[in-house]
Amino acid sequence: MAIDLWRTRPFMAYPMSRAVDSLFERAFAPFYGGRDGGTESSGQTGVQTLPVTIWETGDAFHAALMAPGLDDNSLTVTVQDDTLSVEGELKFQPPEGARMIWQEFGPARFRRSLRFGTPVDPDRVEATYRHGLLLITMPKSQEARPRQVRVQVSEDGHDQPATTPAPGQSPQPAP
Repeated sequence: MAIDLWRTRPFMAYPMSRAVDSLFERAFAPFYGGRDGGTESSGQTGVQTLPVTIWETGDAFHAALMAPGLDDNSLTVTVQDDTLSVEGELKFQPPEGARMIWQEFGPARFRRSLRFGTPVDPDRVEATYRHGLLLITMPKSQEARPRQVRVQVSEDGHDQPATTPAPGQSPQPAP
């Protein structure tokens, strides 16, 4: 099956239209990577971002990044303090000797950094790449997790309140 370029882009046959398309490609490629991912002789890096969904639970942040077709060996997930950084590369190339009929994407690099405002525990971060989704779980650091404080009623004013530990924490003696 071949794509009929005339029906999908009839103006491609005209030199002026090709020149205008090329002008727009060069002008906007730094913002989205261009048709070739910014790798054409423009010198642009073509770094793109990925769509992401983030949610929070009581003890962790979770992120799902839409990343179809990525080489799982190129994925890098880094956590520092309250910032998550994800980098990777799409390494698609048609077979050698094949004639390109239509190309809407090509090799591309991406980078995404997200700041949460709450420290996470970098030793317990987990990342899984499955069905084109990069799923990341970032447990909050112990200091950032909410603690419930038990209030004691004192009749003589000398009793001091004690903290009640959150699930999984050891009891703290009252000062």
